[in-house]
Amino acid sequence: MNILLINPSQYKIYGSAMSPDYPPLGLGYLGAILEKEGHKVKVLDIDAENISKGDLITLLKNFNPLLVGITCTTPTYKNAVELGALIKNIIPTKIVLGGIHPTIDPENAIKAKSIDMLIIGEGEKTIKELAEFIEKNETDFSKINGLVYKKENKIIINNPREMIQNLDELPFPARHLFGSRKYTYPDALYEQSFPIFTSRGCPGQCTYCCSKQIFCGKFRYRSAKNIVDEIEYLIKKYGAKEIHMWDDCFTLIKNRVFEVRNEFIKRKIKIKVAFPNGLRVDMVDPEILKALKEMGTYSIAFGVESGNQDILNKIKKGTKIEQIIKAFKETKKLGIEIWGFFMIGLPGETKETIMDTINFAIKLNPDIAKFHILKPYPGSEAYHDLLKQNLIMDYDYSNYGIHIGPVHRLPTVSKKEMMAYQKLAYRKFYLRPSILLKQLKRIKSWNRFKLNMAAGLSVFGMMFKKEDL
Repeated sequence: MNILLINPSQYKIYGSAMSPDYPPLGLGYLGAILEKEGHKVKVLDIDAENISKGDLITLLKNFNPLLVGITCTTPTYKNAVELGALIKNIIPTKIVLGGIHPTIDPENAIKAKSIDMLIIGEGEKTIKELAEFIEKNETDFSKINGLVYKKENKIIINNPREMIQNLDELPFPARHLFGSRKYTYPDALYEQSFPIFTSRGCPGQCTYCCSKQIFCGKFRYRSAKNIVDEIEYLIKKYGAKEIHMWDDCFTLIKNRVFEVRNEFIKRKIKIKVAFPNGLRVDMVDPEILKALKEMGTYSIAFGVESGNQDILNKIKKGTKIEQIIKAFKETKKLGIEIWGFFMIGLPGETKETIMDTINFAIKLNPDIAKFHILKPYPGSEAYHDLLKQNLIMDYDYSNYGIHIGPVHRLPTVSKKEMMAYQKLAYRKFYLRPSILLKQLKRIKSWNRFKLNMAAGLSVFGMMFKKEDL
């Protein structure tokens, strides 16, 4: 059976017309599962391939898939629905939506006429069963756990799908389905960079996060052997020179970090490793950081969020200011580059706490600092908290991209003031002679030079827009 998997356009949604940062590995996993079952699969990444409406129509007519799966986040939900409507006008097919947004808001996500079904939670086993049913022309979908569908104008939500306990059972993502498409891999030293996931689930309770909705709070992880098998495969098959670990909690289990490090050493793996998704400061110590360094780690991002302890407590981050300072200090000792992620507009924020965060970022002095305005995604505790207080100002999910202006206000800080403080944060951090010199020293490859020039121009353009304080 022919199956088409689509990553909808993110242009404008995320405030940028740049090529996507990373391939949609979630679709890569689904593609691998479906190919294993004998299906013919195509993956379409709209932005990476610069697909026009005409291109899509031609592909649909030639490939004629019986099932089309579209992944979406909250900001790309509208694009996914419009894409589904276009497809329905071209060919008769079943359209199933998956990803974080259908999982957190299934009753509303299924209402769109162009969407036949939703996969909620992890999708690998559910899409495998769904494809089998459709291929056999079966119409009773009630037995497929993790599926939401329509029947006689009624919305049917099946039993939830159990989480996959042994992640080693999953095949590696079908990266060949991404073809030769170019992805930007922010700040990477080499073009031959590849992202991987080595675990799922996070026990954290951060009020702004929705990841536990799709992967639950239980930490599940791949074995060290399985992880390094994939890395070795990427080196041999694709000439990988750099690996980006996209886990939420890679360092949660200390011994696991050592096992992965030991597997690197045993196989004499020499490759650059980065953690761009962010590690928790309370899940690293000198021994763990040393092991990461011995794996080839040259860059680590830390999710700091706020420089005010009361705000950290309110968002249930579970970290202390002292832990943040120590993690940065120990990481710098090893010569590992640091990204710091900071947030503005968190519930309970005041102008004073925002300035605490800005000043704390300068004190920590990471190599790269990112200051994002909170996006309170539906399904998160922060969203419900702000909703109860009538502080959500925009319900158009297309405006929920992280690089687009705020969709909420606070009793003490307006939307306009949040944007002004964001620009102030970037100016105060980056317009220092010491940090400008540091940025020049970081340019260690032509690939990083190109990526940093594009990112730098974007940031500097944003810094000097109007709406200053």
